[in-house]
Amino acid sequence: MPLDLYYSIISPPCRVVLLFAKWLKLDLNLIELDVLKREHYKPEFLKLNPQHYIPTLVDGDVVVWESSAVLIYLAEKYSTDDTLYPKDIALRAKVNQRLFYDIGTLMRSVTTYYHPILMGGEGKLEDFKKVQDAVAVLNSFLYGSRWTAGEHITVADFAIAVTVAALDGLLNFDFTVYPNVHRWYEQCKRELVGYTEITKEAAQKTQAFLERFREMRTAEQQQLCELQQQDHQQGSRELPEDKQSDQHKQQYTELQTPQKPRARDSSKTVSPDDKLADEVRSDESSKMSTED
Repeated sequence: MPLDLYYSIISPPCRVVLLFAKWLKLDLNLIELDVLKREHYKPEFLKLNPQHYIPTLVDGDVVVWESSAVLIYLAEKYSTDDTLYPKDIALRAKVNQRLFYDIGTLMRSVTTYYHPILMGGEGKLEDFKKVQDAVAVLNSFLYGSRWTAGEHITVADFAIAVTVAALDGLLNFDFTVYPNVHRWYEQCKRELVGYTEITKEAAQKTQAFLERFREMRTAEQQQLCELQQQDHQQGSRELPEDKQSDQHKQQYTELQTPQKPRARDSSKTVSPDDKLADEVRSDESSKMSTED
């Protein structure tokens, strides 16, 4: 009986599960969700996963989400040996640490830096420095080690490999200055089953997704501006003439008074409207399917 996987290939965590399932030669029933249409909020999906996250795996009566949890479940149930997710406590702790590093450090730094770019602006220099620092840590993990947690491939390699591929594809990151990462990354391309095909398909569909996303954002912002203008005109009509005059004077004074620069405005690289980005960050993260 095939396993159901609710996914979107533009989501790196979803690609992790697709890649690992290929390695295990598992039969997946792929159910693709369009996150821009908010299909992951449909009642039938929320019954399976109240957090509305993808990927979500359904194996009979078992429902698992969070890509690292899915990897561990698949390794423990379907792997023919324990090298992918060791039974030895010390080795397992090392693999877990690598998984948590990917979620909490590497992927987080990439997402933080890329979010302003997604919104049509530029990433911050200090955020890019955090990406470089995260890759430097990965480089140290791989010193004298064939894979991220030792001489055998583990679930951690699948997770980190997809994050690195996203970093490469989105930011054209130069890995040559991190020789251990560069060597390991080329090795992943050669040895992980379906890696090149999955990455290529994801790159194509991500481009189309970003175009749709930006069109939606532009339309939403235009609609918001029109509503604000209507509210302003309605409020002006309702004010007596003397109040309107006072209001116009106040607005003129505010426009002529220079505002004190905020600390983040002094950075070398300026992101788009930070307030707008903060307001939409939670919803956009779900739309981009980096939620996992």
